[in-house]
Amino acid sequence: MKVAVISAAIATALFAVPSVAIIDTFLWPIPQSLSWGDGKLNIDNSFKFDAPNVPELQAAVARYKKLIWKERWTSVQVPFGNATTQNHASHGKLKSISISIKDKKADLSPDVDESYTIDIPENASTGTITAQTIWGAMHGLETFSQLVKATSDSHNAGLYVAKTPVKIKDAPKFPYRGIMLDTARNFYSVDDILRTIDGMSYNKMNVLHWHITDSQSFPLLLESVPELGDKGAYTLHGKRLGYTKSDVKRIIKYARARGVRVVPELDMPAHTASWKGVEGITTCTEQFYLDPTNDWGNRYANEPTAGQLNPINPKTYEIVNKVIDEVTSWFDDEYYHGGGDEPVNHCWQDDKGVSDYMQKNNVTGDDLLETFLNKELATIKKNKKTAILWEDAVTSLHLNIPKETILQVWTGSIKDAVQAGHKVIASSYNFFYLDCRSGNWNGNDTTVDEQVPPTVPQKLQDYINNNYPDWAGNLIASPNFGGVAGDWCAPFKSWQRVYSYDVTYQLTKEEAKSVLGGEVALWSEQSDSMTLDMKLWPRAAAAAEMLWSGRYDSTGKQRDIGEAMPRMFDWRYRLVERGLRAEPIQPLWCGKNPHGCDLNYPWVFTHPNDGGGY
Repeated sequence: MKVAVISAAIATALFAVPSVAIIDTFLWPIPQSLSWGDGKLNIDNSFKFDAPNVPELQAAVARYKKLIWKERWTSVQVPFGNATTQNHASHGKLKSISISIKDKKADLSPDVDESYTIDIPENASTGTITAQTIWGAMHGLETFSQLVKATSDSHNAGLYVAKTPVKIKDAPKFPYRGIMLDTARNFYSVDDILRTIDGMSYNKMNVLHWHITDSQSFPLLLESVPELGDKGAYTLHGKRLGYTKSDVKRIIKYARARGVRVVPELDMPAHTASWKGVEGITTCTEQFYLDPTNDWGNRYANEPTAGQLNPINPKTYEIVNKVIDEVTSWFDDEYYHGGGDEPVNHCWQDDKGVSDYMQKNNVTGDDLLETFLNKELATIKKNKKTAILWEDAVTSLHLNIPKETILQVWTGSIKDAVQAGHKVIASSYNFFYLDCRSGNWNGNDTTVDEQVPPTVPQKLQDYINNNYPDWAGNLIASPNFGGVAGDWCAPFKSWQRVYSYDVTYQLTKEEAKSVLGGEVALWSEQSDSMTLDMKLWPRAAAAAEMLWSGRYDSTGKQRDIGEAMPRMFDWRYRLVERGLRAEPIQPLWCGKNPHGCDLNYPWVFTHPNDGGGY
């Protein structure tokens, strides 16, 4: 037997015979360092995990023991090359995995050590998972579960560890690997959120950013200000759609048991029409978000419905303080997201009291926003939380915001945010917005009424052809038409697009240290319980690998979508098996005919002896 060494860059390996390795075990996300052989170590029926007596770890051990026997996985993706090649059978049986933890008391914090190693020798009765913390050990359990496969022999049905001996040394590239879930535009049940957390744990994602409230609804049923939820939460068929304190605690407990932190966001001062339960603290509430001229510059909000917190009313800050105090007491994470995005000055100017104040004190809407945000941030700090804001206030408006505030960058420049002295979470809408190109959700939009493609002026066509020939097809000759359809962030972000996001692009090595990681965002204007899984998975899994494994491997080589494709193909089916209604990414035929669906003529067809396995 010859051991194949697989770096984080490539999952192909060469053996003496046959010349092309048959890699039929597909790991996601790909480990930082992996070596494995061509052995097949059967798992004994009495198999167990020997783990320290730590409640969260014992619960994880029980889950994964149940999972590997229930899943009984056989790969859907067919390996490229000589598919008849079999792993040679080991003479031993794996009876246990011994888990050792160096720091059993390390809490689930933003800087917790999530590294782990796996060592499964050939012919061994015992393998090991070693980790600094229980949270790293949980990631090791997930990777181990992906190494386990079911035998295809019906007379000897059992499980085995493929490709022994196996040695893995793994750790995340970025400490922050998140999903943002918006529960204000449309409502998700507690079970929907728990299922999302399951998917995150399978993909080694560790932060659920819960965008709880927005203009459309206030679904959090607070005890200190009950009128906010009473009047701001949706009702459907006579049922109020909201989250109680016990709901929140259940979600946090479930997430923690799976190594996932929950960071709440109550957006303010904009996106707060749903705060109407307390009279007098909002402006331009109930206004249509546009005025009769349809001039975007005269809008009251960026989308329905209009309403912003009144920045000069003392009662506003009294309510804001109560809300933040209670919410931070419910959520135990060190981070708290304060929102801060998309304020519209017209909404404040529409209020006579605010307008008179601005004129009397010679202040602008930006001045009012800076005052509000700094008061909000002071309350967050008083509650011993690290604040996160959407980046608008710094990168677009250049307001004076404390440097300890983390910025979530969605439209602006990560470099600008870093150079302004802030830590950053990357969420570019060009890569990480999963709601993009779902189509228009506004009423009375007639721009979709195009029966033929729009005519391109000949001068413009000639100019593009002569000066930008490589772009001409995308800018002019696209076969797609049908109106702008109100979709500001088109096109649809495919898993390949998500996978391609380089969150440290054009940053120096020193600047890159300020990027904590990234977060895919699912805004829910056109998503609810019926579509949640398909909108998230497997595209969020693409972000998970980029954030865990890194856009580049340890040698500096950029990760290849073509190499990731068969692993992603198989992983999608595995997510479905685990209860997530993940969207298909190719016809099943493509997985059964490796490279048969490539966009360009496959390199491996002309170089069959140079590493055509996965």
